[in-house]
Amino acid sequence: MTSAVMRPVRREDFDQVLALAKQSGGGMTNLPSDPDTLRARIDFSIDSYEANADSPSGEVYMLVLEDQGKILGTAAIFSAIGLDYGFVNYRINKTVHVSKQLKKRVERRLLVPTHDFTGCGEVGSLFLSPEARGGGFGKLLAKTRYLFIAQHRKLVADPVCAELRGWRDKKGVQPFWESLGKLFFDMDFEDADMTNSALGNQFISDLLPRHPIYVALLPKAARDVLGKPHDDALPAFNMLLREGFAFRGYIDVFDGGPLVDAHIDDIATIRNSKVYKAVIADPGPTDEKGAPVHLMAAGFLKNFRSARGPAKADGDGLTVTKETADALGVKAGDEVRAVKW
Repeated sequence: MTSAVMRPVRREDFDQVLALAKQSGGGMTNLPSDPDTLRARIDFSIDSYEANADSPSGEVYMLVLEDQGKILGTAAIFSAIGLDYGFVNYRINKTVHVSKQLKKRVERRLLVPTHDFTGCGEVGSLFLSPEARGGGFGKLLAKTRYLFIAQHRKLVADPVCAELRGWRDKKGVQPFWESLGKLFFDMDFEDADMTNSALGNQFISDLLPRHPIYVALLPKAARDVLGKPHDDALPAFNMLLREGFAFRGYIDVFDGGPLVDAHIDDIATIRNSKVYKAVIADPGPTDEKGAPVHLMAAGFLKNFRSARGPAKADGDGLTVTKETADALGVKAGDEVRAVKW
C-alpha cells in the first residue's frame, strides 16, 4: 500500500507529466499540454521549493504521485495567487427590479467581475491517470495537498480556494465560453487557456468585460452550466465539499466552472491531522491486525513526502512499518503528521 508516494516534482519527471497533461483533455490551466509552457511551470515549481520562502509570495509547489517509478498523477499548492496582475473571476449576484406602476417585481442574476480571491492560497492541478482510477489515488492526491499546507502553514495564504474545470459536452464545446468569453477575447478556448498558462492572466483583466452582465442575456445552454463542473472534475468537486470547502457563487471567467473556498483551519484533513513521533517496527502493524490505514506526511519543502499505510497511534507515538518509514524518508523519533484514511 505504501509503494505509491507523493513527492515534489523533479525535472526528470517532465516526459511523464507531459503525457499526463495530454491525457487531461484540456481545460487545466495549471497542467498545460504545451511542452514549453509545462517545462516552465515545472522549473518554476522547483525554484519555489529551493527558494525557502518565509511567507506566501506567489510560489507554486507541484507534487507528483509516483508508484514504482511511474508518475500516475499530479497536484499543486499555490502559496498566493494573482499577486502580479490580480486574480479575476465572476461572482453571481442577485439584483431586483421593481415597478410600482405595474406591481411587478423581477429578480435577475448578474455576473460581476471581482478580485475577491487575489492574494489567497489555492489548491489545484489535480489530475490522475485514467489507468490509476478506482484505487483511492484521487483521494491521496487531494488530501496530500492539505497535509502539505499543514506542514507549511506560514507559506500558504488563508483562505484557500480551488477552481474546477467547467462543463463541456462530449465534443469539447463549452457553452459558457462560446456565449461570452469568445466574444471578448476573440480567440478559441484552447488558445485563451494556453495564453493564460504561458503569459499569466494580465490579458484577462485587459479584455474581460468591465461591467456586470445579466445572466438572462446569455443563451440557455450557457445559463445551465454556470458553476457546473466538468464530468471528470465532479469527484474532485465532491471531495472538496466534504473537506469543508463551499461554493459561494464564484465561477471561472473562461468556462464558468465553480470556485470553492475554505479557511485553512476549517479543512477537515488539516483539522483532524496530528503530529507524532515515528516508531518503526518490522514487520510492523497491518490493517488485518486492526491497525487503521492512515495518510502520513513528513519532511519540509523539497524533502516533503506523503504515503498511506497501516499505522497505530499510542500517545505521541505512531508505529509504522519499515516500508512506510522508507517511503516517508523518516527514522525512529522523526516527526510524522498523520490523519486516518
